[in-house]
Amino acid sequence: MRDGALSTDELKVGEVVTRRDLHARFGGTPQGGISPSTRAQMVMAFVTEQPAPDDFTGWGEDGIFHFSGAGIHGDQEMTRGNLALLRHREQGRAVHLFHQLGRRAGEADRLYRHLGRFEVDSEQPYYIADAPDTNGNMRTVIVFRLQPVGATVPDGPRLPVTPLTETRIIKAPEITAARARRQPQESTNDILHRLTADYASHLHGLGREAVSAQVRVKGETRIARVDLLDATENRLVEVRHNSTRQSVRSAIGALMDYRRFFHPTPTLVLLVPAAPREDLLDLCASLCIEVVWPNPEGGFTSTHD
Repeated sequence: MRDGALSTDELKVGEVVTRRDLHARFGGTPQGGISPSTRAQMVMAFVTEQPAPDDFTGWGEDGIFHFSGAGIHGDQEMTRGNLALLRHREQGRAVHLFHQLGRRAGEADRLYRHLGRFEVDSEQPYYIADAPDTNGNMRTVIVFRLQPVGATVPDGPRLPVTPLTETRIIKAPEITAARARRQPQESTNDILHRLTADYASHLHGLGREAVSAQVRVKGETRIARVDLLDATENRLVEVRHNSTRQSVRSAIGALMDYRRFFHPTPTLVLLVPAAPREDLLDLCASLCIEVVWPNPEGGFTSTHD
């Protein structure tokens, strides 16, 4: 520690402080979620009172505090505060985490509770996630994995879903829904539900097991849901509510994404309410994707028949 620097020993776990007083004591910048200080050889990380669901900030079920990096516009980059947090060990800085408390009547400055000292996880320091910026545009964000060091206060936000350290496929119970009756006016969800139920019933009639599945990708907080899996024939089915080019292209992207997680490699199937036009059928055929749609006379038509 440099001569004249304040000791972080003065900072107590659970202590409630204003940010103004904190920077007066230990230095650092008064703006932003990450504030490095060479004066006290520390990096201060600040958590808002209630982070948005897409902020990826909070305690995970793994006992690690996940902390979304700095940068509110565009893709976050490993520069400035983010880089200081990543390299805190080699720079000899301690990481201290502060959680913003609810504002009380008459308070001029917001209060923060010191949650304790942390360090970036040595095995997986951070992961990359997708989240909207302040303008609502999707971008990539850096999410740091902070391990508690010594005593900490277990307050603060909690992640609704904790990222896994390995990819898992979770199969749901077999779909047993009866064939759904078509309604005069159907919403998008109604069409998807009816198509899925009808095709699952069709597969059952062929003696096949039809299930849904979740793909939990390593380091991701969002759960990818597979619409239908013909477990007997190893066919991965993506369902769309119409046969437009946009729907077909989005389904192709989803199928290509999910396929790499299944072993052995499954056959890819697109289920739509009506036959797509010829060009879109050619597109699917070029990618070896089977296209299935209901037959007005009963059953289903498939490009692989």
